[in-house]
Amino acid sequence: MPAAKSLKVLVVDDQQTMRGLARQALKHIGVVDVSLAATGEGALDVMNTKMFDVVISDLNMPGLSGLDLARKIKSHPVFNRIPVFLATSDAYRDQATADLVDQFVAKPFSAADMRQALEAHLGALS
Repeated sequence: MPAAKSLKVLVVDDQQTMRGLARQALKHIGVVDVSLAATGEGALDVMNTKMFDVVISDLNMPGLSGLDLARKIKSHPVFNRIPVFLATSDAYRDQATADLVDQFVAKPFSAADMRQALEAHLGALS
């Protein structure tokens, strides 16, 4: 049972508002170590300086899409164990393929949705 306060989460979204909403939802459930990136490339840069327990990414972003980012993470020798969650419109749920995406979170999401996604993959949070 992981402690929410011990999790390190990276949120990747090109919209500042969505990054802020994700951070707030995570903080509401007790996750205090939340890093933010506006692009897939920026996410990889941050990942080269800090290890994360989960990456939560938007799908549609300029440059690397959320799926492109997931592909790079899953093929990386160190990052490949990090779960990748795709947070996007429910209309794109079918793009969250099991080989790349560990969990899907439909936008707009709530703190309860975020908790459910984390617990579905990591187990009950304390």
